[in-house]
Amino acid sequence: MNKKAGTLSVIAWVVSVFVIIFFLAGYLYAHNLMTEALLDAGNTIDNNVVNLSDAVQKVVVPINSAMNALTWISFVMIVSLAFSILIENYYIREHPVLIFVHLLVIILAIVGSIYVSNAYETLLGQGILSGALGEFTASTYIALNLPIWVAIIGIFGLVLLVINVTRDPTLNVKGGI
Repeated sequence: MNKKAGTLSVIAWVVSVFVIIFFLAGYLYAHNLMTEALLDAGNTIDNNVVNLSDAVQKVVVPINSAMNALTWISFVMIVSLAFSILIENYYIREHPVLIFVHLLVIILAIVGSIYVSNAYETLLGQGILSGALGEFTASTYIALNLPIWVAIIGIFGLVLLVINVTRDPTLNVKGGI
């Protein structure tokens, strides 16, 4: 395993939360627009040639209804990534001196997540995706409280790193540094 990945994974998680929510919200928004456009097109096309509105009602509308599952899929993806950080921190073996580097990265991630959370709150209140973002309730809760979640995951991951150091007899140095 890459030893540096355990340290920087908290920062990658902050970026992933933002990207996952916006990608899936944008996809949901675009699919809703496409469904509405197809329904409107079905009403304006001559029904003697093609019955587009019937096809849209039978095929596209059920898919559009199923797309609402993306709201919970995003939450599951975010939580799964958080648990993977904790599992990764448990299995990574680092020298005890590098724990201070991990602590500095956690502090940097907390400060960065404040800006990400504020940007998300701004985009939630205004913009094209504000309606679609409003449907992502659980993911929005995590994104709005991102600094708290980063602190919890980072500190708990740091505890798991310390537990792993005490478990590894090759990293423990007796009677000294």
